Parts: sequence; structure tokens; C-alpha cells
Amino acid sequence: MPSSGSSGGGRRPGGARRRAVTPTAPPEAPDAERQARKARRQEGRRKAILVAARAVLVREGVLGFTLEAVAAEADLSKPSLFYYFRSKEELVGELAVDGLAREVEALEAAIAQATSGVEALVTLVRVKVDLYAEDLESFRVVYLWPQFLGGPGAAWRERLYALSARLNDALEARLQADLKAGRLGQGLQPRRLANVAWTVAHGLLSVVAGMENAGGNTRHTVSQLRDEACALLARAGTR
Repeated sequence: MPSSGSSGGGRRPGGARRRAVTPTAPPEAPDAERQARKARRQEGRRKAILVAARAVLVREGVLGFTLEAVAAEADLSKPSLFYYFRSKEELVGELAVDGLAREVEALEAAIAQATSGVEALVTLVRVKVDLYAEDLESFRVVYLWPQFLGGPGAAWRERLYALSARLNDALEARLQADLKAGRLGQGLQPRRLANVAWTVAHGLLSVVAGMENAGGNTRHTVSQLRDEACALLARAGTR
């Protein structure tokens, strides 16, 4: 029997022993969650850099386009910019890929809404021209400035080609359906015809952009040239 002087070793009245409470740190976020947050931050920073790069390119042109100017526009140090882009060619290549991706998405959506392959062909010309006619700077960013800077690297070229091929595949599929149904003009090749439509729209925009750079204008408006090109394609493509 314990002596009357014993305190019972920390027992509460009634014989219950007190439990020590150990403070616990808040649970750490799972590694996947931390990585996702980091990826979102990096993607946000990347987009901000591209916005700054486009602003510098439009304002200063290719001669004034430097990584230092982009870093200043984005309120970053040059080493911080280097974490995302190692050269101005790489940066312009990424701008071109991003711009072409938006173009392809718009053209694919328009092609999908067309009721026939020939209508899809005409729609491609109309939508591509309208997409850039009021924003020729975006056309230059995607198609002209990368060439002035020596062209994007091999990895960027592969991405550009993949986007172009995706669009041509979609248009060719619609034209093949017309061919099988007997609606396509005699002797026309769907893939070649798809390439012709894209080239017509691209050439028209190149002429307009070039004339603007030279301080002049085409004799006919962009809309008039677009409509004439669409009418010619529609007549040539219909059997």
C-alpha cells in the first residue's frame, strides 16, 4: 500500500493519469500540391514575360528588342528572365508559337461550323484575314519578326509545323468528304487545295502589312481582296 506522502505520479483525483499534450505543427501540403502551386506561379510569370516581350517588340521593333528591354518591361532582373528564356530568339519563337496556336484554334472552330469542305476552304481564308486585318502587329509577331531574328530554334519549328499540320488535316478531311460525295471540282487535290487557301490568306496579309510598313495602301481594301479570293476559291472548288 503506497505511503500517504505519495502524489500518485501525476494522477488526477479519482485515479486518472494526466496526459501530456505535445504541440503539433500544421500538416504540410502534399508534395503534388506544392508542385502545382509552383507551376501556376511559373506559368503566370511566363505569360507576363510574353506580354512584356510583345509590347517591346511592337514598340521598338526588332532592332530595339533586347532581353534587357524585356526584363525592364516585365519588372524583372535579367537573371530572372534567363530562368525562363535564354535568348531573344527563343523568346520570339515562343511568341510565334503562342500566336499561331490561337490562330489555329480560331480557324479549327470556324472550319468545324462549315457545312461543306468548299465552305470550310472559303471560311479559312475569310477568318484568317479578318483575324489579322485589324491587328497586323500580331501577324508580324507570328510570321515576320522571327524571320528577321534568324528564325526560332528547331524545337519551336517543330511545334509550329505541328500546329500547321493539325489545321491542314482538319481542312483536308472536310474536302475529302466533298470529293467522295462528288461535290469537289474535277482533278482537285484536297491537301493541295488546303495549302492554297492558307497561302492565299497569308499572301494577302503579307502584302497589306508590307504596304503599311512602306507608308502606302493597296489599291483595294483588305475586305475587297478577301472577298474576291473567297469567290475564286468557291468557284474553283465547286463541281
